[in-house]
Amino acid sequence: MQKTLNWAILGAGNISAQFVHDLVLNNSRGTEYLHIIQVIGCSSESKGKDFITANAIKPENNGGVTPVVQTYDELYTNPDIDVVYIGTPHTFHKQQAINCLQGGKHVLCEKPITVNAKDAKEIFKVAQEHGKFCMEAVWTRFFPAIKELRHKVYDEKVIGEIHRLFADLSYNVDVESLPITSRVRDKKLAAGSLLDIGIYPLTYSRILLDDKVGDDHTKFVHKSFLTIDQEDKVDHLCSIMVKYENGKHAILTSSELVDGPKAYVRLEGTNGWVEMYSDNPARAKHFKIFNKEGTLINEFRDESGYNGFIYEANAVADDINEGKLQNSVMPHAETLLVMGVMDEIRNQNGLIYEQD
Repeated sequence: MQKTLNWAILGAGNISAQFVHDLVLNNSRGTEYLHIIQVIGCSSESKGKDFITANAIKPENNGGVTPVVQTYDELYTNPDIDVVYIGTPHTFHKQQAINCLQGGKHVLCEKPITVNAKDAKEIFKVAQEHGKFCMEAVWTRFFPAIKELRHKVYDEKVIGEIHRLFADLSYNVDVESLPITSRVRDKKLAAGSLLDIGIYPLTYSRILLDDKVGDDHTKFVHKSFLTIDQEDKVDHLCSIMVKYENGKHAILTSSELVDGPKAYVRLEGTNGWVEMYSDNPARAKHFKIFNKEGTLINEFRDESGYNGFIYEANAVADDINEGKLQNSVMPHAETLLVMGVMDEIRNQNGLIYEQD
């Protein structure tokens, strides 16, 4: 039986467009999931209509429905919506998520879910009070490549005992040429590489060095360095070292000042290593496994045509269909763990936002 979800998209920016691309592509393929986009929540009706046109959301690829554009307040109270995807900047997430939950909607909220752990706790508390599903949209965890790689390294142990991980997400945005008010530099928007992109190397360390999540996680400690820009007062260069209690190490980096390496993940074991490649290191689509002599022994490519958001969207559909309020791959406790680590890193390096 086909699983149907009625979505509202809150925010009509680039990340929402990438999410919507996957929903309509899925619908056009006639899979077991039907993701109907009922509403585009937008501050401007014309921008919302342009979003619908630009992303080719049509009745034939949207369950026979043409989306309507609504204000945020209209979206919160719309009874035709099952779940809201929040794709706005993270400084707006807390109140928007709470408003959606209080309006009787399930929530899938882009990462980072909030600026800090205490705000994330407030969202999850409201979700529990209202009996609604809520998840941080850490899409990387849901890719088929990640499922397959975890099987290879945890179950088949193809590279033996794992000891070390290198993970990076960096890209040169020419920071100095951008105004202080840009999303990359504006401290009022909680800008900086750690929250924006550093969360991904941290996520890879959680995925590839620990086979547990949330409250059951393997204990670890961390040391970090942030270079704070003297003009905009946020970080554009971040380095983190993690040591798990079983001795495994992670060296994690992010930057908006330089471009990252082609192999953005390297996982090392006693019998070989893994390299991951992608046009976007958050998009886990391609890995190679080498034995210790350097011979390629396994390769995986995701050539589905999806951006990758469909995998988390389908997971949400499964959970809501089964009456679950959390996802087992990305439970609330895992969000709070990672948010707590980023809070500690910022505190250690003197990066405090007004939301703190």
